[in-house]
Amino acid sequence: MGLASVVVSVVILANLSYAMSELILLLSVALLFSATRMIASGGIRSSFAGLQALGLWGGGILTLAIVLAAIFVPGISAETLVFLLAISLAIQGLGRILHAAGRDHPRWLRGSALAAGVVTVGLACVAAFVPGLALLTLVPMLSVVVLFNGLEMIVSGLRPTQRRQFVLLKLILFSALYGLVLINWIDLYGTTAPAYQVWLILTYMAPFGVLIVFQGFKDWQLAVSLGLLVSLMNDVGYFFVGDLLFGFHRALLPWVEGQLGFQGATVLFVFKGGLFNFNVTSTLMGISIYARMAFVATILYHWWRSPAAAGPSSLDGV
Repeated sequence: MGLASVVVSVVILANLSYAMSELILLLSVALLFSATRMIASGGIRSSFAGLQALGLWGGGILTLAIVLAAIFVPGISAETLVFLLAISLAIQGLGRILHAAGRDHPRWLRGSALAAGVVTVGLACVAAFVPGLALLTLVPMLSVVVLFNGLEMIVSGLRPTQRRQFVLLKLILFSALYGLVLINWIDLYGTTAPAYQVWLILTYMAPFGVLIVFQGFKDWQLAVSLGLLVSLMNDVGYFFVGDLLFGFHRALLPWVEGQLGFQGATVLFVFKGGLFNFNVTSTLMGISIYARMAFVATILYHWWRSPAAAGPSSLDGV
């Protein structure tokens, strides 16, 4: 459910030029995933937490009804639809807060659910009750809330049980934030430096070089995979972040097609390597992204599922 919510919210944020009715329909689909998760959570808890389960069930069913009404009832204005969707998000946020009250969950999971619930309720209330906000502002705001909830759902679904897994999850989240915001901020404005791409690659890897400097090369696979994760966040999120945070206005779908290799021999940029430069085509960029995704997924899955097989590492002492 978390992955589905993230995908739909990213699609919305990549296509804000769509008609308002289409954006609202996509947002409704994302909220359906969250409502289903809420009902399922109530079912799981029904055997040992009656009132809490009833609250989750009731909130999920109410949210489901509101979203289905927004999708299938004709003649509702766009303003009313956005208001209904904001109310449904607020109900889901209250559901996350209710979920955080369960003492049977680990403290970190309750904290995650509480933070997601408070942020969701706050932004949903802003969208629903603050006058003067344009629809073009409200829909991206609600989409960001759905994205945030989707990420929280993914973290909850992973359910780390060992200290090493907690540390690895924090490193992954740090890598994603570092690549999406800090690296993209540099990459959007600082491309004129000599041998720029070499410098950029070193910047990807710099935070994780600490593992090698202090622990030796036994953790090199982990360090490299985290650095490559940063590079993926940069290459896949470059203009998403530029449009959302830094005022760029790039057509995102054609750009994504180029990044993923669908534009063939089209040259995307020139790799500035100092002593050597070469054209990076769409095909080459796509192959690079897919190869990095496979490497990162394989290494991180190994460290997540079989940490003991990796032997003693720096994660043990963090």
